[in-house]
Amino acid sequence: MARALLILGIILFPPGIMLPLFEAQSLIVFKVSYSILDTIAALIGAREPVLALLIATFSLGTPLLKVSMLIAIHRLSPSRVSPVAMRWIELLGKWSFTDVVVVALAIVIWSNEALSTAASQPGLWFFAASALSLMLASGVMARDLRERGVGQAAGGYE
Repeated sequence: MARALLILGIILFPPGIMLPLFEAQSLIVFKVSYSILDTIAALIGAREPVLALLIATFSLGTPLLKVSMLIAIHRLSPSRVSPVAMRWIELLGKWSFTDVVVVALAIVIWSNEALSTAASQPGLWFFAASALSLMLASGVMARDLRERGVGQAAGGYE
Protein backbone atom coordinates (compact mmCIF):
# COMPACT_ATOMS: atom_id res chain seq x y z
CA MET A 1 0.00 0.00 0.00
CA ALA A 2 2.78 2.44 0.94
CA ARG A 3 4.58 1.73 -2.33
CA ALA A 4 1.45 2.45 -4.41
CA LEU A 5 0.81 5.70 -2.54
CA LEU A 6 4.45 6.73 -2.92
CA ILE A 7 4.39 6.07 -6.67
CA LEU A 8 1.09 7.93 -7.03
CA GLY A 9 2.50 10.92 -5.12
CA ILE A 10 5.59 10.97 -7.34
CA ILE A 11 3.52 10.80 -10.54
CA LEU A 12 1.15 13.59 -9.44
CA PHE A 13 3.90 15.97 -8.25
CA PRO A 14 5.24 17.24 -11.64
CA PRO A 15 1.82 18.31 -13.00
CA GLY A 16 1.10 19.79 -9.58
CA ILE A 17 4.02 22.19 -9.84
CA MET A 18 3.83 22.87 -13.59
CA LEU A 19 0.10 23.33 -14.21
CA PRO A 20 -1.64 26.54 -13.08
CA LEU A 21 -2.81 26.48 -9.46
CA PHE A 22 -5.40 29.18 -9.83
CA GLU A 23 -6.64 31.74 -12.30
CA ALA A 24 -7.48 35.29 -11.30
CA GLN A 25 -9.49 37.64 -13.44
CA SER A 26 -9.67 41.35 -12.82
CA LEU A 27 -11.97 43.87 -14.50
CA ILE A 28 -13.39 41.05 -16.62
CA VAL A 29 -10.53 41.55 -19.11
CA PHE A 30 -7.24 40.72 -17.38
CA LYS A 31 -6.63 37.04 -16.64
CA VAL A 32 -3.60 35.66 -14.92
CA SER A 33 -2.75 32.11 -13.90
CA TYR A 34 0.34 30.83 -12.19
CA SER A 35 1.83 27.45 -11.49
CA ILE A 36 4.25 27.02 -8.62
CA LEU A 37 7.17 27.25 -11.06
CA ASP A 38 5.67 30.39 -12.68
CA THR A 39 5.23 31.96 -9.25
CA ILE A 40 8.87 31.35 -8.31
CA ALA A 41 10.06 32.77 -11.66
CA ALA A 42 7.76 35.82 -11.33
CA LEU A 43 9.04 36.51 -7.81
CA ILE A 44 12.64 36.31 -9.00
CA GLY A 45 11.76 38.66 -11.87
CA ALA A 46 10.10 41.03 -9.41
CA ARG A 47 13.29 41.05 -7.31
CA GLU A 48 11.72 39.15 -4.42
CA PRO A 49 14.38 36.47 -3.99
CA VAL A 50 13.61 35.74 -0.33
CA LEU A 51 9.93 35.06 -1.05
CA ALA A 52 10.89 33.01 -4.12
CA LEU A 53 13.30 30.99 -1.97
CA LEU A 54 10.62 30.38 0.67
CA ILE A 55 8.12 29.15 -1.90
CA ALA A 56 10.76 27.03 -3.63
CA THR A 57 11.82 25.54 -0.30
CA PHE A 58 8.34 24.59 0.86
CA SER A 59 6.76 23.81 -2.53
CA LEU A 60 9.65 22.02 -4.20
CA GLY A 61 12.37 21.25 -1.67
CA THR A 62 10.25 19.84 1.13
CA PRO A 63 8.24 17.42 -1.04
CA LEU A 64 11.36 16.29 -2.93
CA LEU A 65 13.24 15.71 0.33
CA LYS A 66 10.27 13.80 1.71
CA VAL A 67 10.02 11.61 -1.41
CA SER A 68 13.76 10.91 -1.28
CA MET A 69 13.56 9.93 2.37
CA LEU A 70 10.44 7.78 1.81
CA ILE A 71 12.15 5.93 -1.03
CA ALA A 72 15.28 5.38 1.07
CA ILE A 73 13.28 4.15 4.07
CA HIS A 74 11.13 1.94 1.87
CA ARG A 75 14.24 0.26 0.45
CA LEU A 76 15.82 -0.41 3.86
CA SER A 77 15.05 -3.36 6.05
CA PRO A 78 13.02 -2.24 9.08
CA SER A 79 15.91 -2.98 11.45
CA ARG A 80 18.05 -0.38 9.64
CA VAL A 81 15.49 2.46 9.80
CA SER A 82 16.55 5.15 12.21
CA PRO A 83 14.02 6.72 14.58
CA VAL A 84 15.53 10.07 13.56
CA ALA A 85 14.64 9.39 9.92
CA MET A 86 11.05 8.65 10.91
CA ARG A 87 10.88 11.90 12.93
CA TRP A 88 12.04 13.82 9.84
CA ILE A 89 9.43 12.14 7.63
CA GLU A 90 6.68 13.07 10.06
CA LEU A 91 8.02 16.62 10.41
CA LEU A 92 8.16 17.12 6.64
CA GLY A 93 4.66 15.71 6.33
CA LYS A 94 3.30 18.56 8.42
CA TRP A 95 4.23 21.02 5.65
CA SER A 96 2.56 19.05 2.86
CA PHE A 97 -0.60 21.11 2.58
CA THR A 98 0.88 24.56 3.25
CA ASP A 99 0.74 25.60 -0.41
CA VAL A 100 -2.76 24.27 -0.89
CA VAL A 101 -3.99 26.36 2.05
CA VAL A 102 -2.19 29.50 0.82
CA VAL A 103 -3.67 29.15 -2.67
CA ALA A 104 -7.14 28.55 -1.22
CA LEU A 105 -6.79 31.75 0.81
CA ALA A 106 -5.66 33.66 -2.27
CA ILE A 107 -8.72 32.42 -4.17
CA VAL A 108 -11.02 33.56 -1.36
CA ILE A 109 -9.32 36.98 -1.17
CA TRP A 110 -9.43 37.52 -4.96
CA SER A 111 -13.06 36.40 -5.10
CA ASN A 112 -14.07 38.95 -2.47
CA GLU A 113 -12.55 41.90 -4.32
CA ALA A 114 -14.82 44.09 -6.43
CA LEU A 115 -14.59 43.38 -10.18
CA SER A 116 -12.38 40.32 -9.74
CA THR A 117 -12.78 36.57 -9.57
CA ALA A 118 -10.54 33.62 -8.91
CA ALA A 119 -10.89 29.90 -9.43
CA SER A 120 -8.81 26.83 -8.75
CA GLN A 121 -7.06 25.17 -11.67
CA PRO A 122 -5.84 21.59 -12.24
CA GLY A 123 -2.37 22.21 -10.76
CA LEU A 124 -3.88 22.79 -7.33
CA TRP A 125 -5.70 19.47 -7.45
CA PHE A 126 -2.66 17.56 -8.71
CA PHE A 127 -0.49 19.17 -6.01
CA ALA A 128 -3.05 18.43 -3.29
CA ALA A 129 -3.44 14.81 -4.46
CA SER A 130 0.34 14.39 -4.51
CA ALA A 131 0.67 15.84 -1.00
CA LEU A 132 -2.13 13.62 0.29
CA SER A 133 -0.64 10.51 -1.34
CA LEU A 134 2.77 11.22 0.19
CA MET A 135 1.23 11.92 3.61
CA LEU A 136 -0.65 8.63 3.48
CA ALA A 137 2.46 6.77 2.26
CA SER A 138 4.52 8.09 5.15
CA GLY A 139 1.70 7.30 7.59
CA VAL A 140 1.42 3.71 6.34
CA MET A 141 5.20 3.29 6.50
CA ALA A 142 5.34 4.76 10.01
CA ARG A 143 2.51 2.47 11.18
CA ASP A 144 4.15 -0.60 9.66
CA LEU A 145 7.50 0.25 11.24
CA ARG A 146 5.88 0.91 14.63
CA GLU A 147 4.19 -2.50 14.45
CA ARG A 148 7.61 -4.05 13.82
CA GLY A 149 9.05 -2.24 16.84
CA VAL A 150 11.31 0.18 14.93
CA GLY A 151 12.35 3.09 17.14
CA GLN A 152 11.07 1.55 20.35
CA ALA A 153 14.51 1.33 21.96
CA ALA A 154 15.11 5.04 21.34
CA GLY A 155 11.79 6.07 22.83
CA GLY A 156 9.70 5.94 19.66
CA TYR A 157 9.46 8.57 16.96
CA GLU A 158 6.17 10.33 17.56
